[in-house]
Amino acid sequence: MDIQQIILEAEHRWLRPVEICEIFSNRNKFLLAPEPAYMPPSGSLFLFDRMVVRFFRKDGHNWRKKKDARTVREVHETLKVGNVDVLSCYCAHGEENDNFQRRTYWMLKEELSHIVLLHYLQVKVANHSLNYFLL
Repeated sequence: MDIQQIILEAEHRWLRPVEICEIFSNRNKFLLAPEPAYMPPSGSLFLFDRMVVRFFRKDGHNWRKKKDARTVREVHETLKVGNVDVLSCYCAHGEENDNFQRRTYWMLKEELSHIVLLHYLQVKVANHSLNYFLL
């Protein structure tokens, strides 16, 4: 896979698990972010070593909170490539803009689990309004 093409695709859509694994496999071609970005825009990708940058999720955005009003409400998923679980994914939604989302990925393999990929995206929602016809 072409890494540059994957990065361009990330500006407009969520990456597939195979593409995310490709980024992790080629992590040496990227610089690990030394600190979280402030208010990153849609389409942004960041790689962190979560052992070095402990608060990599502190990005300045206001994310939807749990009922305790302190912790961010994140949906957890395990993603597969083929029939094998390979990635862990946490998804957070914006507080003011539900269509702005952040996904946090890391490999389930122990030796790569310290590298984290953050992907921010403004999700486009289709208009599902019903058409009413007067007969």
